[in-house]
Amino acid sequence: MENLTSGDEARGSRRAGEIGAAANVLMLLRMFESEDEIGIGVASKRLQLSRSTVHRLFTTLLLHGFVEHRASTRSYVPGPALTAIGRSVCRSSDEDAMTGALVELAELTRETVHLAVLRGDHVLYLNSIESEYSVRTRSRVGWTLPSHSAAAGKALLSAMSDEEILKIFPFEIIGGTPQRGQLRRVDLLAELELVRARGYATNNGESEPDVSAVAAVLCDPLGRPQAAIAATAPKSRGDGTWMREAGEMAAAVANRYNLRFR
Repeated sequence: MENLTSGDEARGSRRAGEIGAAANVLMLLRMFESEDEIGIGVASKRLQLSRSTVHRLFTTLLLHGFVEHRASTRSYVPGPALTAIGRSVCRSSDEDAMTGALVELAELTRETVHLAVLRGDHVLYLNSIESEYSVRTRSRVGWTLPSHSAAAGKALLSAMSDEEILKIFPFEIIGGTPQRGQLRRVDLLAELELVRARGYATNNGESEPDVSAVAAVLCDPLGRPQAAIAATAPKSRGDGTWMREAGEMAAAVANRYNLRFR
């Protein structure tokens, strides 16, 4: 049997270490299968790694766009690079149906539309179809915005229970916008009741001053929020009448999608 030299042992140790580090990264990423956001303390306990090691892993993932840091909760959420990989390998019927809903909304409104998901207290934009108008809103793919100020975010939150929403927003003052000032949690809960009643959410320049938006939620077979479809328009076209008409279109498209499971 061939003896290992000290050099072989060193290389073998390096290979083992590299495999171990890779395994730690993969296990860390797989935590997002069941968690919307992950803190260093939780990951350290779950993976049985030191906090400093977990911090280094997150720092590497952050540099490469696989996670994003949420200062408000001191936790990490999936980044655009991780989302892009998920989109490229996932070709399920649900994804095809969601894309179909997005295309339908684009054809009905003739405005720029987006598909978005909830990540912690923010909304992440996954897909977009831009309007053919010369003056239009641009694609937000890869962007994240506070869910309380985005139509897509409010649509997704509306499909959750108040208890779930309180976990996302543990403090009474959630944040604010130049248009609305400080937003209280009780006011958000009241707005979400209105969203549930009419079937769509609105954004009247809350996330971007010159943009109006409407959105409706797409749910999974258990009624849980899966994604949101949103239509956005420049304020020059996105007046109150447009928001009502486009909102009803978004609600109708989402309703047809959700009826597949009934």
